[in-house]
Amino acid sequence: MHHPWRAFRDLSHIRLRWARLPSGLYGYTDHAAGEVVIAEGLTQAERRCTIAHETQHILRGPVLPSLRSREELRVDRAAARLLLPDIRTIADALAWARTPEEAADELWVDVDTLRCRIRSLHPAERGYLHRTLTD
Repeated sequence: MHHPWRAFRDLSHIRLRWARLPSGLYGYTDHAAGEVVIAEGLTQAERRCTIAHETQHILRGPVLPSLRSREELRVDRAAARLLLPDIRTIADALAWARTPEEAADELWVDVDTLRCRIRSLHPAERGYLHRTLTD
């Protein structure tokens, strides 16, 4: 199991700061300042997903402004795959959950991370998920 806070802790040159951020912004990485800023008031799952996401930004490094949209997608996918590596676990949660929120809660992630992981499934994973959920 991936431990995003442990992975972040290993980046001892990066500071963590909590702040009030605009609605919908859970966190950001300031490469120049050497810090990650996370929004106050997030749920545990949101904090976990945000720190995994921001850690990926740190590991990948800064990008040109023209590449930010593409980079966000790559970072989203990388964090989602780290937090949700096993398609069997995802399938089990989706099979019994009545809502995406329930499945995400069971998987200890936020709904956006679960949706990102599902959107970026490998074809073999997609097939497994389809077979499992239609049986």
